[in-house]
Amino acid sequence: MLPFERGSSLRAGELSSLMVLLSVWVLLSFSGIFPSPWDVAEYLLNIESESMFSNAMITLFNSFSGFSTALISSLTLGVLSHRFRILRGFSDGICSIFNSTSALIWSLIMVSTLGVLSPLSPILVVTAVTLPQLLSAITAALDSVDERLLEVVRSLGGSPSDEYFDVIIPSSLPALISSSRIAIGLGLRISVVAEAFGSRGGIGYMIMRSYNLANATGVLAWSLLMIALVMAMDHLLRSIEERSMRWLR
Repeated sequence: MLPFERGSSLRAGELSSLMVLLSVWVLLSFSGIFPSPWDVAEYLLNIESESMFSNAMITLFNSFSGFSTALISSLTLGVLSHRFRILRGFSDGICSIFNSTSALIWSLIMVSTLGVLSPLSPILVVTAVTLPQLLSAITAALDSVDERLLEVVRSLGGSPSDEYFDVIIPSSLPALISSSRIAIGLGLRISVVAEAFGSRGGIGYMIMRSYNLANATGVLAWSLLMIALVMAMDHLLRSIEERSMRWLR
């Protein structure tokens, strides 16, 4: 199958899945289980553009701030664990503990300790959830570096910094880019959970606000806005990842 034919098939499959889900939604709305798509569309159109933009920006800020903190922490701990093997068990323990703790638990811990209106709660929740994903990927990438290349650098008199900047880091970039795309998408979804429990704004805050007002249409409308935001961000990051991979080759 040619590349353009493969792309057309994928787009057709995505469109068909969207149509199926929309059809199911319409059928459920007839039974009164869900608000109709038309009611939700009307609700979205009536949301002030300033409110929609500001809440979306808050969610994006929380997600990227948490992701950036997790990325810096993971890179630091991953490199130190690779350099000093005694820290490897510590890194593995961090991954195991953080992977075993759900976003709900992190949200409750942060809200109860920092306060409901603290802007740090969603950021730290995203950090805690994405850190083990990034740390595992970075550790695996560092372990998979070709030892023969390192031997070449050493035989030419290269220093440990030369090993990292000339071999280890470039070899780890593909895995780092791929894991970062996944972690950012995860961070966006987790940010909504954290905002629902404690935040001054954001899409998660608006979803919980609509829920407290027993406004099912509002809950669904803001949820669809979040889904659209995650899909748009994933599409953007996927294209960046593909271009990065071509450049690295």
